[in-house]
Amino acid sequence: MNNNLHVIVRDGQVYTSLTTHSLPDVIPHEPPWDPREDYDSSPDDSNMPLTTRWAYGARPWFPLVPLNPSFNGPIFGCLNHSRFSLLTEVDTSGRHILHCDIRAKWVDLEQKLLWCQERLGAGLLIPWGTKLPCPPTTYGYQRWHTDVNLAKKIAIRSRDAFLLIAATCLWYIMTRRYQGANQWTAILMSDPQRPIPAEWVLKLLHSFVGDLTTNVPRTGALISSIHCPWQVQLPMFEKFSLPIWVHVSGDTSAAVDFTLRHYIPSPAAITHATEAVQCKQTPDTWGQPDDSAWGQPEDNTQSVLNWDDSILGWGQNSGAQPVSDVPEAHADSLFPVSQPHSRQKQGEDFKAFFAQRCQENQRKEEMETPAQQQSRQSHERAAMNHSIPGKSSTVVVFEWQPNDDFGGFRQCIRLTKAEIPMTWMSYSKSTRVYDSFCNEWDLCDALDLTSIPDGDWEEDDFPPAPAPAEPTPAPPAPPPPLSSFLKDIEAYFGHYEVAPSTQYTRSVERFVSILHFHLRFHLAASTTTP
Repeated sequence: MNNNLHVIVRDGQVYTSLTTHSLPDVIPHEPPWDPREDYDSSPDDSNMPLTTRWAYGARPWFPLVPLNPSFNGPIFGCLNHSRFSLLTEVDTSGRHILHCDIRAKWVDLEQKLLWCQERLGAGLLIPWGTKLPCPPTTYGYQRWHTDVNLAKKIAIRSRDAFLLIAATCLWYIMTRRYQGANQWTAILMSDPQRPIPAEWVLKLLHSFVGDLTTNVPRTGALISSIHCPWQVQLPMFEKFSLPIWVHVSGDTSAAVDFTLRHYIPSPAAITHATEAVQCKQTPDTWGQPDDSAWGQPEDNTQSVLNWDDSILGWGQNSGAQPVSDVPEAHADSLFPVSQPHSRQKQGEDFKAFFAQRCQENQRKEEMETPAQQQSRQSHERAAMNHSIPGKSSTVVVFEWQPNDDFGGFRQCIRLTKAEIPMTWMSYSKSTRVYDSFCNEWDLCDALDLTSIPDGDWEEDDFPPAPAPAEPTPAPPAPPPPLSSFLKDIEAYFGHYEVAPSTQYTRSVERFVSILHFHLRFHLAASTTTP
């Protein structure tokens, strides 16, 4: 066992790392892996750029995505926007698009980063099957949208896609430095086709793209001890101290990947880490009137911090108090007061909320009866199609809305029946979470910052209006009235189903000539018109 190996236990699972002491706040579901495939069968995780994901063989650049980046400086300052600061334009048909000034700066930055990505990757031997990220344009910031909120949401999704290009550039830089070639700046400045100015390259060097130190937190990656898709990349990640966690399989019969053998802890290390977690979970006596009460002097005459007990929500000797759904004023003004019936604690973000609810649901599942389980599973099957809850539905829908007064902190808000249909279409399957234990939906776009809303079909360009049909030609003028002679002829031949026509009735002369050549008819009188 490596002496620098850190053993971490959470929820009965064992993780190890050589570069970090703690786990990510939320550990995503581990995808299955089929040893018969070249790569694991995990989904395309490029839609989650700001969170830690499981290792995916085709995307070795993923662990280098900056974690909670600061969009500042001369290069990335144009991306320093939130949904509240973004400006949009509207056309005559009421469609919205990112403001032209912001859009022009984003297009310029995208072209420059893509050029850097191409030049930095030229000549490198990259793993077979590597997939590069899509350009930010493909995420929709240059398209028109039918709703201003939708336009802003897609603009933020596109902004985060710039981080994927930046991570790929940094991956190329890291690869070159790992191979001993440190002059990556010279590659950009000495390109014969399109040399990049030295001043711009220097600015890129001082951004999170050129900083390979631990000063810039990275998302890192989780790897299963059974299979490592990055045999070549892992030593490089370790050298540059990228956060890498290995999930040690609880199946003792499962084979351990040879590349990860130095991540496997000894049984004594696992026991020690497990006991440390159990000690932390042991209930303490904080807040109880004993001699070791925190914040109390030895004579128990006055609180050291001079706090009023009512601030903590209970009196010293009042015992447990019932929990009320009515929000109360709180001394902590950094977070908004929780909304009634939302079960969100003040200051609790959406990640902590969902993690806590997951633990509660696990305990509920252990206690539920077969009838309750059958009813709950029935609700789950009905919710799989993500259909909009109707007016007669008993399901409750909450939306995690950013509160601008508290720095964009997301607050759980219950939607009314009238608000559900329109709000529902602004989310997708990856940003809706159904809780079958409470029969509730949570809508939170922060779960997938680059998701495409179900209502995004409205943003497609409308087909051009059909060209006006050519005017229908006017009907031909009616033939001139027939003379008495022609009326007699029409009456006679009409009896034998010979229809008159303008060809036969232009003049008496034309008609007589037809009678002469076809019927050998001779007219004694003159046919000249007076």
